[in-house]
Amino acid sequence: MKEEQFKRIKEATYLSTEKTGTYRAILRFFYIQHERMKEFLLPEEVFAHLKEYAGFGDYAMEELYGDLTQLVKWENLSAQQESGNVRTIKEFKKRRFRCQCTLRVTDRQWKTSFPLPSISL
Repeated sequence: MKEEQFKRIKEATYLSTEKTGTYRAILRFFYIQHERMKEFLLPEEVFAHLKEYAGFGDYAMEELYGDLTQLVKWENLSAQQESGNVRTIKEFKKRRFRCQCTLRVTDRQWKTSFPLPSISL
């Protein structure tokens, strides 16, 4: 057997943390939006989606920023600075980011590990 077969998969780290449920909900939303051809999401969009569920009643925007940052570090998401709607220097310095799920998430992780059920209409 090759050593690379047992190499740690950084993108799967979120599955073995105390916040696994939160990370899965975030990545699931990104994946669904990716399938709908909406690649980039603002944190406010993710936050609004999560707040629709009872388990996220006490969830704060600051906590989401931390979770998104962690998912970027694990290479589940990539972040890009959003500067299109900036009207003042203060807004520019605030540095808003929009995120998208990485190719590794959309191709390998979700399709092989978590296949979606087929829905017949």
